[in-house]
Amino acid sequence: MGTMDLNHLSIFAAVAETASFTAAARRLGLPKSTVSRGIASLEASLGVRLLQRTTRSVALTTAGQALVDRLGSRLRALTEAIEGLPELADEPSGSLRLTATADFGTEVLAEILAGFCRRYPRITVEMHLTSRPVDLVKEGYDAAFRFFGKKPRDSTLVARKVGDLEMQLYASPAYLAARGTPRTLDDLTEHDCVALAGTSPFGRDDPSRARMRPQIRLLADDGFFAREAARHGVGIGMFPAFLAQQDVLNGTLVRVLPRWTTPMGGVFLVFPSGRHLPKKTAALRDHVVEALRVRLKARGGRAGDG
Repeated sequence: MGTMDLNHLSIFAAVAETASFTAAARRLGLPKSTVSRGIASLEASLGVRLLQRTTRSVALTTAGQALVDRLGSRLRALTEAIEGLPELADEPSGSLRLTATADFGTEVLAEILAGFCRRYPRITVEMHLTSRPVDLVKEGYDAAFRFFGKKPRDSTLVARKVGDLEMQLYASPAYLAARGTPRTLDDLTEHDCVALAGTSPFGRDDPSRARMRPQIRLLADDGFFAREAARHGVGIGMFPAFLAQQDVLNGTLVRVLPRWTTPMGGVFLVFPSGRHLPKKTAALRDHVVEALRVRLKARGGRAGDG
């Protein structure tokens, strides 16, 4: 007996259930000639005839019936499993395991991913919020949202730029009442500041850096912590604009030097490299690019150009 092809077994199961090569081909989405060749190959590998063909009907032989009796339920399960694979479905489906920082995930992505879930009801999302760098392949992530100054050159990853973020200055009304409101960049030398670790308060090409050195009183590795510290009057906060929009509307933070802003870097959607991008990941990419085009503009950033 030769080696059996599972695809040929699936074809046999469809023909046995429908008693028709034409109906089986229609169910499987295959040409009738492919179905005929599949049955012929299976019979050749087994060394027995499985189907009795006439011009009007197809009937199981004794060997064919025995195969159905012994493997029928398993063949149906195999067919259903193959047809139910996420990547074979017309509509994107499956589970997406994602990661992002807590601040960006909560303030920006939560709303975007809620819309994504409504748009693609067959996709489930598992979001992990952490500032820790993760290994996408080893830890089983489908994609990550990361901040880079420029597109990374890691051959194991594909990075799609989805937007730009900007740093701005904010302070609590109580702090400004006690210490005064800066009117120029030079005035910041007289103030305490709150900053995020790993970010530069001023862009590399900003000439103000050469003449201005703010006093960093508190340095944090989490955006939420930096924002809370600024709310409580520790100093003037230097952090992404998306963190402060609601506070400005509520009056708990005030924009300082509103004409000043500096790029923080790009927001990249990063996923493992490979020839085939799963439909669910491609759907996420397209949805996020479009949604951030609107969201980041409203929150002090710019949409990416890919």
